[in-house]
This record gives sequence, C-alpha cells and structure tokens, in this order.
Amino acid sequence: MTNPVYQFLKRVRPLWRDQQGITGLETAIVLIAFVVVSSVFAFAALSTGLFTTDRAKETIHAGLKQARSTIEMRGSLLAEATAGTTGTVTQLKFQVANAAAGEAIDMTPGRTIIKYTDSVQTDNLSTSAQFTATQIGTNGDEDSLLESGEVFEILIPPSGGLTTTLGTALGTSTQFSLEVIPPTGATLYLQRTTPVAFSILENLQ
Repeated sequence: MTNPVYQFLKRVRPLWRDQQGITGLETAIVLIAFVVVSSVFAFAALSTGLFTTDRAKETIHAGLKQARSTIEMRGSLLAEATAGTTGTVTQLKFQVANAAAGEAIDMTPGRTIIKYTDSVQTDNLSTSAQFTATQIGTNGDEDSLLESGEVFEILIPPSGGLTTTLGTALGTSTQFSLEVIPPTGATLYLQRTTPVAFSILENLQ
C-alpha cells in the first residue's frame, strides 16, 4: 500500500523548486518602495524649490521697496548764524523730496533720525524739539508722509538755538555732516564746511 504522506510530498516537491511567484512578489514590493521613496524625494525637492522661490520673491520686493523709498535734497543747505568771525550757527534748514516717485517716507522725528557729526561731537536727533520736517508748497497734504510730488523743509532745531540742541556750538571753519536716516530707503548724506566768518544767513555749498 502506498504511503499517502509520501505521495503528497512527491506532488508538492516541484512547487518548492518553482519560486517565480515569490520573485514576482519581491519585485512588486521593491517597485512600490522605489515609487514611495521617489515621491518623498520629489515632494521634498518641490517644497525646497517653492520655499527658495518665495524667499527670492520677498528679497526682490524688499530691494525694490528700498530703492523706491529714497529721499533727495532739493535746493541749498542754509545756516542762520550770529554774524562775525566768532559767530555760531543758530539753525540749519534744507529741503528734501521723494526721489523717483518712490514709496511714501514717514518723516516724523523718531521714525526718521538725523545724525549730526563734527570733529568734537556726534548727536542723533530724534525728537520734535531737535528737528521738524514740514511739507511746504501747494502740492501736498498735511500729514508727515513725504510722498511723490511733495517737498519737506527740515529745520534743525525748530527753535531754541543749535547750540542748545547739540551741546557744543557749530562755529566758523568747521566741517560737519548730516545723515537723514529714514525708516526705509537709503540715507541722505550731506557734508559741509562753515565759512571763516558768518553773515546772518549763509548758503553752505
């Protein structure tokens, strides 16, 4: 009598040698894993590219805003002074405008700062007691924003005397500089030298 176990093993032995189904399954698993990993890398690359593009866009807009928010001087820098060779400057005044039809610039003292420098002192002027910026002419409004088409006159100080504002008098034959530093845009830099003797009103070239 034939052993049934022997007959069963004899029949299934060829199936053990045929591993095509197992190989196909392994290939499918590897393919799926490859697709998943590729998708993850593709998502990471796209996210990085979008982030980089967005940062570059922000940088470009910030640069354009800086370039468009630039002030320029209009006219002369005038100095009121006590006359004579021992005189001192009592007030500085000049006009500024918005360059190249740029963004509005807040000229409020504290938002805009004026840095005064000479050989013996440096002062940051940031209050309305130290300087004022007022719209002049008929093309503007009454706010403190320097807008396209407007001209602002800056007085340092508005009253009380420059010596009180600075602490040390600005006398004759003295080189000094003014830096108008707005909240956005480039700094306006002015450098002048006072004459050897003052008249009541000096045009500082």
